[in-house]
Amino acid sequence: MPGRGLPVCWRAMTTDPIPAATDPVATRPARSPSLALPVAALAGVQALVSCSLFAVPTMAPVVALDVGVDPATLVGVYMAVIFGLGIVSSPVGGDLVLRLGALRVAQICLLGCGVGLGLAATGIWWMFIPAALAIGCAFAPETPASSHLLMRISPPHRRGLVFSLKQTGNQIGGVAGALALPALIPLIGWRGGLLVVGCLCVVAAILLGSLRAVWETPVERQTGTILVRYRRSMALVRADARLRALALASGGYTVMQISLNAFLVSYCVVELGMGLAMAGATLAVAQIGGLIGRVFWGAVGDRITHKRRVLGLLGFAMAVAAVLTVGVTWTFWPLTVLSFLFGLTASGWNGLFLAEVARLAPEGRVGEATGGVLIATFVGLVAGPPVFGLLVQLSGSYAPGFMVAAAFCVAGGVLLMRR
Repeated sequence: MPGRGLPVCWRAMTTDPIPAATDPVATRPARSPSLALPVAALAGVQALVSCSLFAVPTMAPVVALDVGVDPATLVGVYMAVIFGLGIVSSPVGGDLVLRLGALRVAQICLLGCGVGLGLAATGIWWMFIPAALAIGCAFAPETPASSHLLMRISPPHRRGLVFSLKQTGNQIGGVAGALALPALIPLIGWRGGLLVVGCLCVVAAILLGSLRAVWETPVERQTGTILVRYRRSMALVRADARLRALALASGGYTVMQISLNAFLVSYCVVELGMGLAMAGATLAVAQIGGLIGRVFWGAVGDRITHKRRVLGLLGFAMAVAAVLTVGVTWTFWPLTVLSFLFGLTASGWNGLFLAEVARLAPEGRVGEATGGVLIATFVGLVAGPPVFGLLVQLSGSYAPGFMVAAAFCVAGGVLLMRR
């Protein structure tokens, strides 16, 4: 009998009544009290999706030279297509979770990334467009799917930490790709590197199927087209002032996060006169800060009743870090310490944010709420880099870009504190 011999609190959490489902596998209640396996599996899924997302940009100079296009043009168009599709595919992901189950959607995301990387590995320049389309459709639904499952199985008093631990996969995948893919180029070439990541995605999708018997979420019969469900996801966010505040704040916070990751190295080289290796080390420290921050702020949020207050204070903190970064001429070691604090705040808020969205979502609609809120997040990803670049061109300095991002973060912080 599922859950036999377990403590009553665990049986209550893992064997809640499940609504009628169309998938026999999805009707089986979770039986294991340990969250380590599903959290680690979902973090691994996100790590592979993140690595797939940034694989081409990581090797862009070599890829562009071989393909015969400008590196900046390749990365700009490629990432714009992916993030632009994320605006559409994220809320659709909430619908797919209810129709198919969270783990099955995660499997589809992994397979989509594998297909996209396989298309890019052909080395034909126009194949990068369908590659970006495949990855753009695949990477965004992963977050609503994970949130839907984690909300169901994680205890409320540990939810912030659980969501944050899962979100570390994004940082782990980015760092692993940045270190491993360039090292693979002399051995198997950039095409081989893309194929290695793509094959890992396919293998992970297959292995993830073994978890479905225990951890899969219920599926429901959905009425209406995907477009109707898309509108319902957006309407869900518009109808709740707290979700609207989180969505708007996440747009500003994402502008700061992408600005830090995309422009810190260029700022250090162009305005501070650092070498590329030292500038890259500074960004690596910021990434480590973000990795630690995701776990740290999740744990803090679990101990504080008002999680939105923590998120609001993080907006103020990342704004201060941005202003200090461009407002003072730093030497390497002080800037490294500041970069760690910058990453701790600007890249550490995501897990706590998703946990709060899941908490505020109506019962059974976590995937839809997450997908709807993430629309604003992806708008920040799409609009942030070109606006930042335009400000650099107009002013000849990186300071205005970071200042504008700081203003967005302050506005988001005020909005969350008021709510």
